[in-house]
Amino acid sequence: MKIALFTEKLCSKNMKIIKIIKLFPLLPKAILIPIAISLVFYESLAAFAQNNSPINKTPNSYPSIFQPVTPLKNNPKKLVLQDVVILLLANNTEIKNAYLDRIIQRGELAVAEDKFRPDFTPTLSVSANKLGDTTNTNSTLDARVVMKIPTGAEINFGWSGNTQTNNNNAINNNGFGQNLQLSFRQPLLRGAGTKVNRASVKLARISEQSNIINLKSILTDTITRSIFAYRELLQAQERVKIEQLSLKNAQESLEVTKALIAAGRIAPVEIVQEEANIANRRLSLVEAQNSLESSKLALLAILDIDKNTNIEAAEIPKVEQVKLDLDNLKQTAIKNQPSYLQSQLNLETNKIGLVLAKDEKRWDLSLNLDVNDGTNQTNDARAGLIMSRTIGDVSLQQRVDEARITLQKSENTFKDINENLDIELQDRIRNVNLSFSQLELARQATELSKRQLDIEQQKQKLGGRTRVIDIVNFQNDLVQAQNAELFATIQYLNALTTLDQFLGTTLQTWNIEIDTGDGE
Repeated sequence: MKIALFTEKLCSKNMKIIKIIKLFPLLPKAILIPIAISLVFYESLAAFAQNNSPINKTPNSYPSIFQPVTPLKNNPKKLVLQDVVILLLANNTEIKNAYLDRIIQRGELAVAEDKFRPDFTPTLSVSANKLGDTTNTNSTLDARVVMKIPTGAEINFGWSGNTQTNNNNAINNNGFGQNLQLSFRQPLLRGAGTKVNRASVKLARISEQSNIINLKSILTDTITRSIFAYRELLQAQERVKIEQLSLKNAQESLEVTKALIAAGRIAPVEIVQEEANIANRRLSLVEAQNSLESSKLALLAILDIDKNTNIEAAEIPKVEQVKLDLDNLKQTAIKNQPSYLQSQLNLETNKIGLVLAKDEKRWDLSLNLDVNDGTNQTNDARAGLIMSRTIGDVSLQQRVDEARITLQKSENTFKDINENLDIELQDRIRNVNLSFSQLELARQATELSKRQLDIEQQKQKLGGRTRVIDIVNFQNDLVQAQNAELFATIQYLNALTTLDQFLGTTLQTWNIEIDTGDGE
């Protein structure tokens, strides 16, 4: 059967060759036969291309990778950028933990600031014992107050009252006694002075300022990451739209090519290039859809919300150039830039550390006063000086040297950060301006690519000399230009967001305030 079919096709081709030769009887057969064979072969190739066209196949004949991604059944929740920031503050685990840490940090500050408040300790004891017919009852009330003052002195005041009752054969003997104690200790060398004694409170307050800066940094960094993730989602959405439109245009171009082939204006083999272009456009669309799903999951992970939530970026950014002034931005950075502020706090901390290290080297000389007065007792008042010094402890000097070197290093760091602040700011401003320039060029390229493709398509419809491969190339150029413009738009917006992060003004931009008081 196969041999018969092959023989039939071969005979058919031979008949066509003979017909072509008969049309030109005056030409030599040596010239006509190769021409006739070429024309028959060309016709067979066009038929083969048309019969094996992937466009003529049903969608189910494509491999699974070319099948469109099935969208989620639930309606997407459209989010603007402000919604993303609100959801982030309400759900992000890192932010929740940062605020939990603030509870402990505020407690540590409260403990440090309680240093010069008096501590009051009352004690009440009652006891009874019976020996024969005698019952003894003792009641004692003690009150003790300890207070430190900023000069380094410590005051101890104690009062004790005792009541004793003896009950023997209906005879009651009651007795009451009390005792007052007062002691005062004032360091005169080591540990003396408000500068040394208030140092712990100052360090706690500096630590609190550092903790607040760290909290702001966590909020700023997390908000910035969420903004980037949102814009990646937006970019992925727009890329899908671009690829869908590109596929649609390629399919329309294919229909035009089919019509031209039917009219005999172009060779049938030209359709192969169009079909290959459509296959590539389908592949690009699938890749774009996969990137879109990945972007959704990345944003959901940052927001810490249900991973099955179908979200959609609803905000199309309107990009306009922002004028940036170096001097104003530098003043803003000095007031808000986290690294600059932290270096200032580290410098203050190390200055205090050097003061405390030097104080540890001093002699321990203190003035002590004691007063004791009680019922049925002679008043007792004492005063004296106590002096002590550890001889041969080289660690005291070593701590002073270490504190001095640490202070010098922090001074160098602060100076370096201050000098680099201007350089980094200039670089970020340059990056913002360059990003906008790239965006303008990308817009021009997109517009020119559209015009170029429109011209070629019109020429093709009017029967001009336009190759199909040129149309395909211009379509690809337009897709690349549109994606480049989208990328440049996102890059410019991200450059502004990065500058905002560097200046430390992200929270101000989004009107987020941190209560630094007790009610935070």
